[in-house]
Amino acid sequence: MSNHDIKNEEKFMGQNAWFSLFMGVTLLIISVYPLLTQTSAPLLFIGTAAFLGSFCMFVIRGGFTWKMKYHLTYKDEYLNTIDTIAYKHVVLGLLFSMGGVYLFSDDLALEVSHTMMASFYLAVMCLIYGVSILWQSKD
Repeated sequence: MSNHDIKNEEKFMGQNAWFSLFMGVTLLIISVYPLLTQTSAPLLFIGTAAFLGSFCMFVIRGGFTWKMKYHLTYKDEYLNTIDTIAYKHVVLGLLFSMGGVYLFSDDLALEVSHTMMASFYLAVMCLIYGVSILWQSKD
């Protein structure tokens, strides 16, 4: 594997991490917004604006190119290890967040809908994946 291929995969992993972070922030805004204002009428507008804003930040920060294709695994073993550890962090974070929701379920039962919880879980998974990859790739 050439040095150029490794650099391309590292760039692609960085783009995945930043995209995951921005999508996590978008989903977190969508899931928390109805609790803050006690209404969900402008949720579609806020969610669309948050998604477009986060996608623009991803394009600016990640240096998105149309040439890169999505692959399920990386050719470099070190990047595969980082990706696998990030998925393990996602599973652990999801389990802890589900456990926390279970412990506080009596207080949340009347205020939180199923769609809000689903988007909250997706936000937690995206944020943990992005932070884990960025944190591990700094080493």
